[in-house]
Amino acid sequence: MISLIFGAGASFGSGGCYPSPPPLGNDLFNELEGLHGAFSKLDNSSKSAFKVDGFEAGMATIADNSRVINPLQKELASYLSRFTIKPDNAYVRLFNKLGNCLKQLNIATLNYDLLIEQSIARHGHDIDYNANDEGINLLKLHGSSNFLPQIPNGCVFSGNTMIGGGTYFEGLETNAVSTVQEVESWCHDPQNSDLSPVLAMYAKGKRVVVNRNLIQNTQKKYSELIAKSRLVVLVGIKYIPHDDHIWGPICHARPEMLIVDPYPQGTIDWVLANNFDNVTVVEKSFDSAVWDITKAVHRHVYCT
Repeated sequence: MISLIFGAGASFGSGGCYPSPPPLGNDLFNELEGLHGAFSKLDNSSKSAFKVDGFEAGMATIADNSRVINPLQKELASYLSRFTIKPDNAYVRLFNKLGNCLKQLNIATLNYDLLIEQSIARHGHDIDYNANDEGINLLKLHGSSNFLPQIPNGCVFSGNTMIGGGTYFEGLETNAVSTVQEVESWCHDPQNSDLSPVLAMYAKGKRVVVNRNLIQNTQKKYSELIAKSRLVVLVGIKYIPHDDHIWGPICHARPEMLIVDPYPQGTIDWVLANNFDNVTVVEKSFDSAVWDITKAVHRHVYCT
């Protein structure tokens, strides 16, 4: 079994995207503030934290209040849903080279954008977000901008303010939609005023305020699949110590690894500290490393 795991650096470094590749975390706040919506209305103290200390630090300053958090999550989901692939995008080119191998791989991503889904659909495959081999396995470990919770018939959620360190709503049916228009329509619907898409807050701890169990089950499935993987390919992922749900399963399984990152030193330090064997580092952007990834996969999987 082979697992491909993509981080923010993969989408940023994937090349052909409209209107541009999704930004990295250091630039994300400026882009969101420029929308003149929820992020632009934050107080100056929070804005300073975002700009000086990074996105996760900025999110840590946000009040634990659903009337504050949900609009931010909706704005983030809508923004990241807008990015679309061009034919020369690295995801498109990689999946084209892998061909039927895709059905034998597990794909996971830390990203909320929809570039992987668009690339898989371009090749005529269905997507299985639960990794039950009912399509191309795609685990979105922090949720996704297109995971939209549905209010049950006969229920009304409106005008509530929720405070507390956990999840605001649990167990709602979640639809995975395909387009930015569907995401934006859902986000602007007044009946969803107390909800936000199922995606982790981009902050330390990756708190999920809606349908946390869905994300926890996805991360559990990820751990199970990593444990069975002979090769793990990490593309554009920076080692962050508190993201143990990502790194812990890899450390425990100790598979062969291919690390693709133009600035990999932090991950190399983690590899050395944990005495990994059989690790290859490709110091390139995703856009430049498609063939390196393809060759590594082909060494382990027969593709027709």
